[in-house]
Amino acid sequence: MILKRGVKIQLIAFALITVIGVTVVSVNYIGFGRKTFGRQYTAFVDLTDSGGVFTNAEVTYRGVPVGRVGPIRLTESGIKVELTLDRGQRIPREGTKAVVANRSAVGEQYIDLQPARRTGPYLDQGAAYTIPRELTTLPVSTAELLRNVDRLVSSVDPKNLGTIVDELDKAFSGSAADLQSILDDTDRLLKTADQAYPDTKKLLDNSVTVLDTQRAQGANILGFSRNLNELTTQLRKDDPALRRTIEATPGAVVQADKTIEDLAPTLPVLLANMTTTGQIIASHKAGLRSLLIMYPMTVAGAFTVTPGDGTQHLGLALNFDSPPPCTKGYEKVKHRWPQDTGRKAPRLDVGCTDSPGSPSAVRGARNFPKQDLSPVPKVPAGATDGAGFPAGGASGNAAGAPKAESGKGGKPAAKGAGERSGSGDAALAANNSLYVPFSSESVEIAGYDPSTGTVYGPDGKRYGMGANGGQQRILGDSSWKMLLLGPLSQ
Repeated sequence: MILKRGVKIQLIAFALITVIGVTVVSVNYIGFGRKTFGRQYTAFVDLTDSGGVFTNAEVTYRGVPVGRVGPIRLTESGIKVELTLDRGQRIPREGTKAVVANRSAVGEQYIDLQPARRTGPYLDQGAAYTIPRELTTLPVSTAELLRNVDRLVSSVDPKNLGTIVDELDKAFSGSAADLQSILDDTDRLLKTADQAYPDTKKLLDNSVTVLDTQRAQGANILGFSRNLNELTTQLRKDDPALRRTIEATPGAVVQADKTIEDLAPTLPVLLANMTTTGQIIASHKAGLRSLLIMYPMTVAGAFTVTPGDGTQHLGLALNFDSPPPCTKGYEKVKHRWPQDTGRKAPRLDVGCTDSPGSPSAVRGARNFPKQDLSPVPKVPAGATDGAGFPAGGASGNAAGAPKAESGKGGKPAAKGAGERSGSGDAALAANNSLYVPFSSESVEIAGYDPSTGTVYGPDGKRYGMGANGGQQRILGDSSWKMLLLGPLSQ
């Protein structure tokens, strides 16, 4: 029988399709040739018992199939299971556990690989790796499970079991609605927890940072706790003294309040007046500094003159050419001999040009102190409000205001005895041209100008403080202020 050409072509095509299909099924499903093509690699698991696992059982990684169980061989202390794994899934090598599990109560066993890390090295790198026995878990055998259930059931007395069933019936009888409500509420709670899962996860992640910080600050927290314990212990010991202090505090507050009340009429005025004193001191701080430096030296030198033996020790030092005269700057000046006693106009266009640190002419014009051009310290607005003389005199009592002096028999004294004008003012005006007569009941001292040595009142007028007597008659109880302002106004 001769086959036609078309039939031969069809038979050849069918044979090729059959071979290709069988090859694909054998490689992909049966596993023939996978190792030859490099699509699989081998790992091992060391077990004490098979746990029901068998050759060609499934191997999963995080529940995803990644291979099959290969041959199982006996060892001296257990068995060694070969795993044929597919490439593509990078399974970490270090810390990975092999768990023999059941798919159901009566299902077949399989091996599940559970990693402890995400980074390498991996099982497909290097030589075949064996998962150690301490990282494996076997399921409870069916026989052991049945034995445990039998022991549990045998341990319960049937009479007691009947009592338990009756009591459970009584407990749940008629509570179906409540149980349904509990279940519904539990369902809502679970839904709410599911919605809040992202925030809960963030809270848990951030709590790690908080706990790490507390662990890092553990030494400081312990130190703070110890110090707090010592503080509370000391407070406990000093409790009687603290109680006495607290009991005495109200009386001290009352006394302080009375003191402030007594000082209320005059203390603000004094503080306002001290503002002017502060301006004067701040404006002359350079001179005060020099005074404080030279005063101890002057006092120490005074004791050499009066050593305490009843006599004064004085001496005369002839220091010719000490210091030497200054000649620099006088090169073009014609020398004048001592015998020439005629009148001659002095030259004002020459002077010593030596450096200030030169020992010559130490008292010359080049060493003359430069004028302090620093601005007068300013005070905030209202700082001198109320300055001047307190109402009612130094005591601050209006009833103690100065009254007109009276002579014998209650008659007014003669003019000039208690009057704050007239000849007294004229005498002060004659002694000091800058003096302006004023009354202690109307003038307030509000500022001091160190460049002119005068005082300016809050009304903008200029006042000169006299220094040649008469202050008591003019200023009354406030005349002590001239001890500070008088010398500085000259």
